Amino acid sequence: MSKEDGARRKLFEELRAIYAERESQSGEFVPGRDKVQYAGSVMGYEEARGMLDTILDGWLGAGNRVAQFEGKLAKFLSAKKALMVNSGSSANLLAVTSLASKFVGEKDRLRAGDEVITPAATFPTTLSPLLQAGLKPVLVDVDVSTLNASPESIRKAHSKNTRAIMLPHTLGNPCEMDAIMAFARENGLRVVEDACDSLGSRYAGKYAGTFGDFGTFSFYPAHHITTGEGGALVTSDIGLHRIALSLRDWGRACVNPVCDPKTCNDAGCPKSLRGSGKAAWEGIPDDYDKRYTFSSIGYNLKPIEVQGALGLAQLERLPGFIEARKRNFRFLYDAVQPYERHLHLPEALPRADPCWFALPLTIRKGARFTRRQLVGHFTRANIEVKLMFAGNIARQPAYEGLPMRMAGPLRNSDLVMRNTFFLGVYPGLTREKLEYMARVFREFMDRV
Repeated sequence: MSKEDGARRKLFEELRAIYAERESQSGEFVPGRDKVQYAGSVMGYEEARGMLDTILDGWLGAGNRVAQFEGKLAKFLSAKKALMVNSGSSANLLAVTSLASKFVGEKDRLRAGDEVITPAATFPTTLSPLLQAGLKPVLVDVDVSTLNASPESIRKAHSKNTRAIMLPHTLGNPCEMDAIMAFARENGLRVVEDACDSLGSRYAGKYAGTFGDFGTFSFYPAHHITTGEGGALVTSDIGLHRIALSLRDWGRACVNPVCDPKTCNDAGCPKSLRGSGKAAWEGIPDDYDKRYTFSSIGYNLKPIEVQGALGLAQLERLPGFIEARKRNFRFLYDAVQPYERHLHLPEALPRADPCWFALPLTIRKGARFTRRQLVGHFTRANIEVKLMFAGNIARQPAYEGLPMRMAGPLRNSDLVMRNTFFLGVYPGLTREKLEYMARVFREFMDRV
């Protein structure tokens, strides 16, 4: 063992001792005094060791650990390829930009002015990439119980100009993917699944995010696993993966995992990213490093190696996280179900197996209380509550006057904006915290 190896071993032993001490000092939960977060990262020694080991190795840019994480994520999801990026929002941007790339082909690429069907009750960075690519969003209403767009709403919104569907699985609740994908195939539509809230959710036994051309995921601390910031997109189309990889890495033509300038030549670059024939490199010197040959206008959306190390440790915990989220959701659902006359409760489709991001509740019209009153009651009890993202995003000032088509009056999306909120179900919630949340809820409901 080298002197450095011995020093690392001692350092990791000290790190383990720190986490053991931290765990032993975790105090008893005091209701009302201690905040009940709606979400948060759950990690410990293994995550810290992986990140520290990476820092000591001295390479911080994306490298072997990021590649390992991509491979393990793809394997978990039964997808051919996963591409790690710096956020789930970037994953959405990259998916849309890739489908609009000139390398997709003249017949199949998305073009400025093409219509893309997407729900009105959504998160901003599900909608924004469509506008940034010059596409025209077509906003459909959501079902008030699933909070998702239905196949019927998508069918009614379809026009001769529709070319794609941008489809979030809201709060981990899968959409009706068999019917939606059948409709997409019948009409030659591209499909991007925003599964940022849905890692581990299944529909008909298949993971959310693996039905369409791309699926996107977020690893922000509130999500199912975390890499700090971070995200990924997955696909089983190798050509689309190469396009996305190029666009993620500044738009460069070279997308080989390991590029050796001593052996690199034009033949080493995928044809899909260099056009046809010699004219593709016209104006570029013959000896030019292909890592600095740019075939697309891209971005820098890469993660860093520390995030790859953190993600690898988090993936080991993911099966337990999935079970904990389902268990916590069921506990809180059972607590609120007796008050269903006042609330729309979340519903999953018969073939869906959600890994819930949160428990959404929508106050029914005519209830004797308002969302402000109920949310205020939770807040005063030091229980964190969140609203349903942007609500009806067409009403947000950022999107005023932009080219969008409303497919109907969007009544449920307006209801979501006025009356929906959600409670956390993340794995860091102990039984004591869940029982406190249920008790605070009952106290309010029994008074109204």
